Amino acid sequence: MKIAAVIAEYNPFHNGHKHQLAETRRFGATHIVVIMSGAAVQRGDVAVADKFFRAQTALENGADLVIELPCPYSCSSAERFARGGVQLLAGLGEGGVTMLSFGCEDADITLLKKAAEISAELDDSEYVRNMLENGVPYPAAVASAAGIPAIRAVLDKPNNMLAIEYIKALGKYAQWVEPFAVARKGADHDSASPTDGIASASYIRELIGAGEDHSAFVPKILQDEPFLIKNADKSLLLKIMTASAAEIQRLPDMSAHLARRFVNTRETKCEVIRSVDDFAAQFKHKAVTLARVRRMILYLALGVTSHDFFDVPYGRVLALNERGREIFAACKNNTLEYGTSLASLEKLSARAARISELERNAVTLQQMCVSGRAEFRNEYRRKIVLSR
Repeated sequence: MKIAAVIAEYNPFHNGHKHQLAETRRFGATHIVVIMSGAAVQRGDVAVADKFFRAQTALENGADLVIELPCPYSCSSAERFARGGVQLLAGLGEGGVTMLSFGCEDADITLLKKAAEISAELDDSEYVRNMLENGVPYPAAVASAAGIPAIRAVLDKPNNMLAIEYIKALGKYAQWVEPFAVARKGADHDSASPTDGIASASYIRELIGAGEDHSAFVPKILQDEPFLIKNADKSLLLKIMTASAAEIQRLPDMSAHLARRFVNTRETKCEVIRSVDDFAAQFKHKAVTLARVRRMILYLALGVTSHDFFDVPYGRVLALNERGREIFAACKNNTLEYGTSLASLEKLSARAARISELERNAVTLQQMCVSGRAEFRNEYRRKIVLSR
């Protein structure tokens, strides 16, 4: 038995994801566990489809076990996203998962490991800090500091950066797991040009949002109305315009300077702020990317604070088949509690209760992101997806 893991959003699950799972099996994996984002995702957004639908689609297309990566890890920076996912696969115990498969632009694992090593060395670099303060995005700042053309080229690509964060997290939490890179096939990250039946997730979401046919790019089309965060715009804008200074200061990665800028933006630009996008456009500046602003707004809406990024306290199972059951049977040295009952998992500790609360907040927001009347579902009563 060779158990591989994949950390993903599947927002939505598309043909490129199916290819990655097939390649992971082709290179020796007999069993695949997927650590998948819950309701909130990295771009400061909600997932376009329900997590149980996404988990079922994954199960039907190569996965054996799907475990939720909950809020706030699922909607954070690449570093925290990777760390949360790796902690969940590491929690199955040493000797359980032995391969972490990820898609990236450069599949040269030796080069990626070297880039991860250099990135780790530069995390506290004064040069990098100065560049960040002058508005240079983190990947570009690290790439510039590296000073090695081949490494700079690797660091300059978005999926490579996530791969590098996975490798760094493996070094800290799961040294027995070997990273395995699958070269991206077809469309590039965020590309608007599909290739060979594979389109980027962002392009597919655009099609879904516009009500256009996306069936050529996914193994299974959405069956329900998609969740689009623009449908909750007024609720989010209310939170932006009324949050207290104390709430804003407690947000993750919120400096005193940014907190003042947040308050100043909504007070001095209120005449031109008609939407969340308007606020984000007025707030962002050279040192703060639009993605970071959107995450900031999502944190505010969900109640996420800077104190909520402790180690992942449990693993919630969303879906499994017979091979998924074999994974649990083979993993004898669990260091985390895994289960299907959210009510039971949240009783493990105060931290577990907090993570359950934040993920339920994310689900509630997601359910508000429909064009008509919201239909709220009790998260405690959701049934896991079972398959042979």
